[in-house]
Amino acid sequence: MKNLDNLISTIGDSFFEFQSKLQFFEREYLKKNGIDEVTPTEIKVLFIIGMSNTKSMSQIAEELKITRGTLSITVDNLVKKGYVIRTRHKQDRRVIILYLTKKSVEVVKHYEKFYYALLATLIKSLDSEKAIYVEEILKKLNQIIETNFYEEA
Repeated sequence: MKNLDNLISTIGDSFFEFQSKLQFFEREYLKKNGIDEVTPTEIKVLFIIGMSNTKSMSQIAEELKITRGTLSITVDNLVKKGYVIRTRHKQDRRVIILYLTKKSVEVVKHYEKFYYALLATLIKSLDSEKAIYVEEILKKLNQIIETNFYEEA
């Protein structure tokens, strides 16, 4: 089991290093493009709002795996900054629908460019079989994270 433990440790170290670097370089990329008013976390919220133009705050919070309270605070900040419009649903006034402003559409486009460039560079550096493995690994990680895997360890 020593080899398995070493492999898990090495992969874990690389994964943690990637997460840290990703957050740093997201901020750097945004700064270089003149986007310093919103955080990478806020941009992720904008991205999900843009993808789900008619979802409620509860549905967006669920998709982002955050509490409605956390989303509400983030949305409040984005509304104040002029990136989001918050409206009540016409049939059910209890439901709040979020929309992007023109200002936020440009920010989301930059965010998409960053991720596209990152992933395109990765995929181009791999042969097609390894690229397919990357896709399979990410799908599997997403499946595992949604289970109670940590209770089995």
